[in-house]
Amino acid sequence: MKILAISGSLREKSYNKAILQALNDMDSSINIYEDLGNLPFFNPDINNHTLEKDDSPLLVQELRKNIAFSDAIIISTPEYAFEISGVLKNALDWLVSSAEIVNKPVAVISASTSAMGGDKANEVLVKLIKVLTGTINEKLILTVPKANRKIDDKGHIVDKVLLKELNILLNELKSTIKRKNNKFN
Repeated sequence: MKILAISGSLREKSYNKAILQALNDMDSSINIYEDLGNLPFFNPDINNHTLEKDDSPLLVQELRKNIAFSDAIIISTPEYAFEISGVLKNALDWLVSSAEIVNKPVAVISASTSAMGGDKANEVLVKLIKVLTGTINEKLILTVPKANRKIDDKGHIVDKVLLKELNILLNELKSTIKRKNNKFN
């Protein structure tokens, strides 16, 4: 089982990165994507791909391959002005015209220092995943309010409730992968 994790934050001590690292610590089949900030800005003129060949920029090709070869995706995003980050939106724009996310299980997490936990960004991201026709359900959606009280300065999750919620989300994602695989086998 291979799961790709993408943080929508480029910040070194990001709460969203810490959440993905905690999930990786729970399950080594989770691979954290590191090139979000290196992707070129989306431009339809250089988005050159067909089902047979992809002549898009190399980092875009690699992102698509990483997603294609994963059984599922976890995206954790901060909230900026009630939206997802620009770098995350840019990455998702590169996927609109391709089919890597189609029917792929996707878990959506938003973490914020606010009491709302980035709920607006979470809603935006869920809508985008639905546009990309990823498989998502309510059990694969999590908001993390007051993340600064749940994750310490070293990036360790110190809140037992959050650890339990992440474990539940991860188990649901694995169950969704198994159901999908059984359906297509």
